[in-house]
Amino acid sequence: MNRNEAVDAAEDLLVALESLRRCTRQAETAVRRGMRANEQGSTVDEVFTVVDPAVVRESMNVALKAVEQGRHRLRLAVFAEALRAGVSIGELGRVFGFSRQLAARYARESQNGLVRSA
Repeated sequence: MNRNEAVDAAEDLLVALESLRRCTRQAETAVRRGMRANEQGSTVDEVFTVVDPAVVRESMNVALKAVEQGRHRLRLAVFAEALRAGVSIGELGRVFGFSRQLAARYARESQNGLVRSA
């Protein structure tokens, strides 16, 4: 893992976040359409036709999963780079706001070469 991999991971995360933002806006639009249909007296079945909850849910799930994977990949890349620079596992835990034990797990994972390009 090198600095370029961390930059690549950050860029991939930005793409995933933009996709999530787009999916969130689409979900908000769908909910507003459903509320409008409900206010106009539509039945529940008619509202479901307007909103299509399965499609909204699936697109949000895919986008959320991509963000989680991107965050994880970036975290591993940062850990690998920071450890190489001499930052302690305890300090990494403090910086990221989680326990030293979890930081140690990330450190192990980053050192085992588990960071891959997406």
